[in-house]
Amino acid sequence: MKPNKEGQIVKFHTPFPDEDPNQLYVVIELKIDGYRDRADIKPLGKGFGFQAINTVLLDDLEVVEVETNDLIGHFVTIKKSDNTEVVGNVVKAKDQKIFLDLNKHDGYVETNVHLTVIDVDGFEHIGTLVVR
Repeated sequence: MKPNKEGQIVKFHTPFPDEDPNQLYVVIELKIDGYRDRADIKPLGKGFGFQAINTVLLDDLEVVEVETNDLIGHFVTIKKSDNTEVVGNVVKAKDQKIFLDLNKHDGYVETNVHLTVIDVDGFEHIGTLVVR
């Protein structure tokens, strides 16, 4: 599936021989002109302080699923269905793999990752992952 919105996680479907075929990128901006559609992408997980943004052809990219079980045990913030936020340790992810969807709001990014967390008082809460 070709990317169709900002915030999707992608990789090159046919990387060059000297490139890591497992390298993931986040789509920063789409540039659709109907002729040579492009996307600004930024690499994920490189561990460098400054990440370069590259512009590439949209046809060279594919949207990938990400593993949500990697979040188990991490201390995160979730947004519940009543719009309250809770912090806690992840004990369960609803889906093992998901096409990550990120939505930018004032001061935070909301995702479509459904998690169950246990707060500091030992209570269980269900909601979607938010990143501040």
